[in-house]
Amino acid sequence: MPPTFKLELTGPQFRPLSEALRATLDLNGFDQMLKQRLDINRQDITVAHNYQTIVFEVISAANRESWVYLLVDAVRQERPKNPVFVEYERMLSMGPQGLPDQTRLESIINESNALLDVDKFLGRLGEVVGQVCRVDLRGDGNGTGFLIGPRAVLTNYHVIESVIKQAHSLQDFTCRFDYKVRADGTSVNKGTVYNVTDLVAHSPYDPADLVRDTQQPDPNKLDYALLLLEGEPGNDPLGGKPTGDPRGWVKMPAVAHAFSANSPLFIVQHPDKKPMKLALDTDAVIGLNNNRTRVEYKTNTEPGSSGSPCFDQNWELVALHHSGDPSWAPTWNEGIPIQLITAHLQASEQAKQYLG
Repeated sequence: MPPTFKLELTGPQFRPLSEALRATLDLNGFDQMLKQRLDINRQDITVAHNYQTIVFEVISAANRESWVYLLVDAVRQERPKNPVFVEYERMLSMGPQGLPDQTRLESIINESNALLDVDKFLGRLGEVVGQVCRVDLRGDGNGTGFLIGPRAVLTNYHVIESVIKQAHSLQDFTCRFDYKVRADGTSVNKGTVYNVTDLVAHSPYDPADLVRDTQQPDPNKLDYALLLLEGEPGNDPLGGKPTGDPRGWVKMPAVAHAFSANSPLFIVQHPDKKPMKLALDTDAVIGLNNNRTRVEYKTNTEPGSSGSPCFDQNWELVALHHSGDPSWAPTWNEGIPIQLITAHLQASEQAKQYLG
């Protein structure tokens, strides 16, 4: 890796990173992470005997030679729930776009009356980021999805509608996890790609979704698709490597969410084919429609965000984002309350066996 004179971390920033590394990995685990995720032999950097010195010298080399962002990405994949590594991703401009700094995050948590403190908030975000994927059509972004079981991904029906209409085959679709690009355009991780092997269940959208009028959507038209992936990415470590914590999946709640007016709603998404973005709004929910089949909110989304998970302030899944205001000056976005999809899936013997 070519040397550079740009130092991305200052001396005082070494200590929290070093302490978090040593607290979560022993020396053998640290060496394995460097080799398996970065193809680096630690002994080529330092042969010191003291573990604290070893980690300090590796961070120093990574900072000096401009691969410290790769080191942080590697250890965050190894321990995705550690809030220190999530925060260092933000500092190095490679975490989810939209993740605020510590002061603003504390304000967001206070405004939303969340049950979580900053560390728990970041730790939960670190989990969720690994469970959300970009749904690709022939390698290019077509929407967003997220794991709800070891190999089951939930997305919108309209994201894969071309399969139903036989314009594409299911084999044209893949799911890309862990995709990261820094703010300056530097590629961090091209992602871990899983083939789609089956469409287990689906429910189409309703024509009423395309307009905003008095017509209520059919309760059985929920604009979702449940895809099966090759292998079990939910049980694999992030990055497809043999070490690290398992990726896990988002739990599907059975209890209906209240969707109180002006309550928070957070969306993790892959907008416009880009790396992951986090949209936070503490005054988001507008309300449910008359037959309670759709929820409107003000949290920002973009094309490509279809199929994104919507969470409340405590990171509980509450809706599947699927559309926005069709007017030229949009004022709202819209999702499907998740308990409706849960009930629909539980009614299918084939589908429910794949839920986590």
